[in-house]
Amino acid sequence: MDTTPLYLAGAPPEHDSPIGLALIADDDHDFRQMLVRRARKMGLTVVEAEDGDQAIACLEQYPFDVIVLDVYMPGSTGLAVFAAARRIDPDIQAIVLTGSASVDNAVEALRGGVYDFLTKPIESLAAFELALARALEYRHLLRENSRLFSEVQRLAVTDSLTGLFNRHKLNETLEVEVERAHRYGRPLSLIMIDMDGLKTVNDTHGHQAGDSVLQQAAQAVRSQVRRVDTPTRFGGDEFIILLPEATGEEAQRVAGRIASRILAIRIEATPVSASLGVAQWVPQFESGKDFLAAADAALYKAKRSGRGRVAVWEPTDS
Repeated sequence: MDTTPLYLAGAPPEHDSPIGLALIADDDHDFRQMLVRRARKMGLTVVEAEDGDQAIACLEQYPFDVIVLDVYMPGSTGLAVFAAARRIDPDIQAIVLTGSASVDNAVEALRGGVYDFLTKPIESLAAFELALARALEYRHLLRENSRLFSEVQRLAVTDSLTGLFNRHKLNETLEVEVERAHRYGRPLSLIMIDMDGLKTVNDTHGHQAGDSVLQQAAQAVRSQVRRVDTPTRFGGDEFIILLPEATGEEAQRVAGRIASRILAIRIEATPVSASLGVAQWVPQFESGKDFLAAADAALYKAKRSGRGRVAVWEPTDS
């Protein structure tokens, strides 16, 4: 059986309609054309199919927003097409049409997740347009809710000023990575960063300049880390980077590059620098808290040795 989709004249396979992309599948040519014209009048890009198997072939090619299906078609039934569509896109919306006004059919379709059910002949094309518009509106609502949910999740683990991860995200990731390092003996390192003299910048140039320093420092951090790392604004003028699968030597090299980039930051004539402490996970640590304390001890060593320095924790520092 030929499963080549029937494109309405002038409708491009790659659609750019802001309204959406619709599939209309019905073996009654004249009736299908009537629905297609109405859908196109609404601004939709439309792909046609004349039987169920052709409709399924269309689903595998294009990301439809809404599908209009005759229940009884040659090949696969409308409900079988809808089931295939939901496997591809769980949020796709469907309107089912049938010539037999069967309550059982309606209940089966609606229970299966079909948005609406219309009987043929349709009372009016206005009823079809209303059902189609509502199905599209619901589709777009689902997409927006999904986008907003993703954004809320992102904001929940992101520092608003720097765009780095926040302390909550670090705590979650640290727990997981410490357990992995402890159980499997994998290397794991921490870099703790503290800006030198940020108070002077704030007092001299204002807090907006101080915020700019933090943002530029965050960019310096971001430029040197891998996708698997967790660069974090720990609070105030402190940053922490968790580096899975990185030895202390590797983390020290990363810290050195970050220190150099921060040294290049200038707020008018005021120089900017940071002190950095590096620690590698060792079995003697009993928790992530001990690991952080080691990085903090290394940071303290760096600060004692002067501005813009990197220091590494040693077991003798305990």
